[in-house]
Amino acid sequence: MIIKRLPRVMKRGHVMGDIAESSSKASALPPLSRMYLAREVAKIDNGPGVSNSLRVGVFRKEGDREEQIGEYRRDYHTLFRTFYPFSRNGRDFALYSPHYTCTRVMELPSCKDIGGEEKDAWGFCPVDYFVPSYMEYEFRTKDGRWIRVREHDSDCFTIDNQPDHRLVTPVTYYDFGFVAGCVWGDDSSWKIQYLDLSRADSGSIRRDARFGYIRLPTHLHLDRAIRMDGFQDAGAICIATEQEFDLKTGKPPAE
Repeated sequence: MIIKRLPRVMKRGHVMGDIAESSSKASALPPLSRMYLAREVAKIDNGPGVSNSLRVGVFRKEGDREEQIGEYRRDYHTLFRTFYPFSRNGRDFALYSPHYTCTRVMELPSCKDIGGEEKDAWGFCPVDYFVPSYMEYEFRTKDGRWIRVREHDSDCFTIDNQPDHRLVTPVTYYDFGFVAGCVWGDDSSWKIQYLDLSRADSGSIRRDARFGYIRLPTHLHLDRAIRMDGFQDAGAICIATEQEFDLKTGKPPAE
């Protein structure tokens, strides 16, 4: 059996380090980001002196097959990473940004807009989304105990069906997420904010800056800047941020 990105620290008896490998055939449980995707299909010419808009296609993948299931217009010339699928209460959705100053919720696979933020000239302009997910499985130790493991945000969760390993949950999304972006014209960096998705299935989301003014590192996407390893036990997450320092004083330039 092979599990990618296994946690290496044991906490409260349900996360353990190395698990014995076997050569048995494994079944893949892909997250929705591997099933739904969006990409630019055409540019829309808005006339002289006006930036292009985009026609964005929404696609569903099943194995090697890809089918376009919908389309929307984005009123900005760059898509960035402004489409992120997730599930809530047994239904599939996506965070997306048809207007560059707001985040909205799309129902999948219908591609119907069901609500979210309204466009605002001083709104928060998203460039990247992340909704953390996990799956849980158990394995049986040599003395017969079952140990539960929670694996966060792997590119592809894998588990086999041998009698000493069993799946506990499918890929499950938390009821919150994160967005990186900026208020139009504030500076050239992307800030990280929190998204409450507990009512996303009814088209309602709430965003706040509870972490303060923190910047996403320029070389990282949002899903690589946030680690969920400590959330199950302590309710804590780890966020990689970017900070400037004066080399002579060792302090931020503003101090």
